[in-house]
Amino acid sequence: MSAPASGGVVVGVSPTTGSPQALRWAAGEARLRAAPLRAVMAWRPPRPPAVAGTRPPAGLTQAGTDAAAEAEQALREFVAQALGADSLTPPAAGGVHCEVVRGSAVTALLTSARDAQLLVIGEPRAGRVSNVRTTLVAPQVMLRANCPVVAMPRAVGTA
Repeated sequence: MSAPASGGVVVGVSPTTGSPQALRWAAGEARLRAAPLRAVMAWRPPRPPAVAGTRPPAGLTQAGTDAAAEAEQALREFVAQALGADSLTPPAAGGVHCEVVRGSAVTALLTSARDAQLLVIGEPRAGRVSNVRTTLVAPQVMLRANCPVVAMPRAVGTA
């Protein structure tokens, strides 16, 4: 993975939905601003087995590396599905910079958008909006980001 581009438009990509609406909108906004586009997805390593008095399995450190590689591959696939395979050209050639960040979605987005012109986050999942809790990503990011934040609306016709 290359070094992150500074500034530009950062878009959060959900590991469950791929955030296609947010990716497309952010790509259009990056073109309007003549700014680089960075797609960011958070990942966490698998949890070790919880057996008292035993050591974690020997392969556990490798599992974290595998999880990061799997997250990066998933992110690249989400970007290609939403924006087309040509969007995966090197960022210097106008492609999307794909960045996977270990940790929570909130921390990953806030860290990646520290120097951004704009942060775009995906639409809420059905059923989650009516049950607003502090664990939701959007409210936390909107309150703590150093740049403007655009939260995509729920798609028309979804619950």
